[in-house]
Amino acid sequence: MGDAELRQWFQAVDQDGSNAIDAAELQKALALGNLHFSLAVCAHMIRFFKADTSRKGKLSKQEISGCLQQQGYTLDTPAFEAMFRAYNPERNGVMDLTCFIAMMIFLQSANATFQAFSQGQNRISLDYNQFIYACGNVV
Repeated sequence: MGDAELRQWFQAVDQDGSNAIDAAELQKALALGNLHFSLAVCAHMIRFFKADTSRKGKLSKQEISGCLQQQGYTLDTPAFEAMFRAYNPERNGVMDLTCFIAMMIFLQSANATFQAFSQGQNRISLDYNQFIYACGNVV
């Protein structure tokens, strides 16, 4: 595909003419190819590619940390390392798109569950049943 064809395709997808493809535009473009993803997954794809400064299709720990901070997740080092290990089964120091999306969906779910119990605080107290309920909603 030549530059002119690529530019034409991009302009067809960039429906609002912003010179950037947002999650809704990406979702529509993928659906044309019979690839159906939720709006949230499309947004994660865009975040992944914005964070992939090396353009290798994988994110380093540093790129992921920066992306999480941009999204408002302020994890301390032990929490970040645990998350990275959990979603990097190859233990190779980088994360691909699929693992990144899975991690982001988990973080969103964990955040929503925490917020349901926190009442605006930065700490929560749970009894055993609440803990099991919270774990069931995060997974």
